[in-house]
Amino acid sequence: MNKPHLASVLLVVGILMIWVDFLLVDASRGIFRADAFAERAAASLADPRVSSYVANRITDAVVAQRPDLTAVRPLIVGATGGLVESAPFRAVARTALRAAHASVFSRTGEQVMLAAPDVGILLRNALAGASPELAAKIPVRLDAVTTRLEKSRAGAVLARLRTFWDRLRWLGWALIILGPGLVLASIAVQQDRRRGLVRAGVGLVIAGLLLAALVPLGRLVALRLVADDSARAAFFGLWRAYFTGLFRWATILSGSGIVLAAAGTSLYEGIDPFERLRAVAKAALQPPASKAGRLLWALLIASVGTVVLIWPTSVVTVSAVLGGLLLIYAALREVFRLVLEGVPQGLVTETSAGWGRLAFVLTLAVAIIAGILLWQRPTAAVVISGGITSCNGSPLLCDRRVDQVVFPAAHNAMSNAEAVGWMFPHHMKGIPAMLQDGVRALLIDIHYGIQGDDRVKTDFDKEQVSQEKIEQALGPEATAAALRIRDRIVVGSNQKDDIYFCHGFCELGAYPAVPVLRDIRDFMVEHPNEVVIFVIEDYILPEDLGQAFKEAGLDEMVDTGAVTGPWPTLRQLILANQRLIVFTESGRPGVTWLHPTLGTIQETPYTFHQPADFSCKPNRGGDTGSLFQINHWIETTPAPRPSNAAIVNAYDALLGRARECQKARGHLPNIIAVDFYDTGDLFRVARTLNGLPDSLMAKK
Repeated sequence: MNKPHLASVLLVVGILMIWVDFLLVDASRGIFRADAFAERAAASLADPRVSSYVANRITDAVVAQRPDLTAVRPLIVGATGGLVESAPFRAVARTALRAAHASVFSRTGEQVMLAAPDVGILLRNALAGASPELAAKIPVRLDAVTTRLEKSRAGAVLARLRTFWDRLRWLGWALIILGPGLVLASIAVQQDRRRGLVRAGVGLVIAGLLLAALVPLGRLVALRLVADDSARAAFFGLWRAYFTGLFRWATILSGSGIVLAAAGTSLYEGIDPFERLRAVAKAALQPPASKAGRLLWALLIASVGTVVLIWPTSVVTVSAVLGGLLLIYAALREVFRLVLEGVPQGLVTETSAGWGRLAFVLTLAVAIIAGILLWQRPTAAVVISGGITSCNGSPLLCDRRVDQVVFPAAHNAMSNAEAVGWMFPHHMKGIPAMLQDGVRALLIDIHYGIQGDDRVKTDFDKEQVSQEKIEQALGPEATAAALRIRDRIVVGSNQKDDIYFCHGFCELGAYPAVPVLRDIRDFMVEHPNEVVIFVIEDYILPEDLGQAFKEAGLDEMVDTGAVTGPWPTLRQLILANQRLIVFTESGRPGVTWLHPTLGTIQETPYTFHQPADFSCKPNRGGDTGSLFQINHWIETTPAPRPSNAAIVNAYDALLGRARECQKARGHLPNIIAVDFYDTGDLFRVARTLNGLPDSLMAKK
């Protein structure tokens, strides 16, 4: 094989390797990485074609579950259309898509389930303002919004493809090394290396344009694979969202090619490349002399005109891209020529090997290409973080670790005046309202109890906790009242114990835990960018607490990471949908995501009878925990007083103590726990400590 042919083969094979590698890297990231797969698919909801299709599917599911709503279907479609493009819906979609991704690759594609039951919660919320009556009729759990693929051939193929790719992961590295190597070799074997440089540049530009062309190619794929018009449009919208990242790779290829072409042509003295373009354009617009040639020319011109009429926008876009590339090429070519003119002649004189001036411009070209790679570097983080614009109320908190954020906290959050029959409440509002107002850490007690005629009786036998221990926390007055009530409670022989939110004695006030945990889940679904901390004083078995979270559906949102290493950022927790960090004071093992407070949360003392008693001394957890909790309330057992909260929760008082403790302990106060959270300035203090302006309101 002679040198020109060898150079051509090396160039074509090298560019093909680079093209395939870029395509494989982008596609494999989106197919095999659950987070990237879910984020790309969720991003497609911004396309009206996709959102319209999904809105109609959800409406079909609602009507199928509630046939009486057929008459108001247009209203539901309208509400759902706006909902589908919202951040809460995208979060629900990401979670469902991650689960579907896991089922595809863990079950060999034999059974794939895509379910989004939380859509009902969001749809009810979206309709509540316009029509409360209609909202009440929407099913809370839309289990019918599912797709089941039994023994899916496509799923099985994907699973086998994943296994195949895992075995050939090295191929990506091999291609990205061999491809550029062969391109350089094609330049080296050319007799005229300047021509080789230009050909390599042109080849890379063409490869970049072909890579970018895969995105609009989805329209043809949709026409081929999907029969239904609305589904076809949705497919194309999904395709565009999924492969938009290819434009970044196409920019790298085309940009590198333009640099090489400009470098090569800058070495040709007296040759104007634009003259050739004008000659080609002139020849294309003039029909050949022969009849056959004229007929073929007419057919080609008619085809081009038809394409322009059918897809005018695409033609304009392509023309603009080509024009832009040409202008960049012209500018770079002139830059190379200016640089060469400004370099001392001795540095660029041709050597016997012919590499003098060529080596100089090639070095400069490589430097420019390296800049393009750094500027356009595609990373998984860029792909999967685009949808998160705010975390716990501010974009400034997204990339901070949990231990770098202040969480406004409610002490004894379960103890509130909204609970029927609750004695000695610590707050005026219930837990759902606390979350709506901006509380992001809940300190709660949970017990076993048995429902009596009108009160709940604490099951001390099952808890294996003595009344004396509870009395130490509640004081003799509350204990005496609890025992008097306890003596009057009648419990049937067939009554079973359950899990209740109580404060010491359930006799003084109690309500079932699971319904409130469901309310918390609803809040988390409706607010997908919020991270919440639970600190549970637990008197029940870890397995029973874990089961309660599972019944409420909260187990899908808990943080399963270790608390021994560096904390993740809020953004990372949100993207993983592990937005609920749960601690237990007992630290008993049994459920991996129930983290012990001991060794993780350091705190201050919690018994202060007047503001002058406040202290920052280490209490439980010593002074080595990665999170720091400030206990800030006046103890007036058994009944907390809002008047005290008005004093100690005031901005200057609370901020002053928080900063004093931060200085004394060398740690940002992560959890600031108060009584009567909505009295005083808890949220403003948290904003100040987080470095947020007052204009960023924490209350929702």
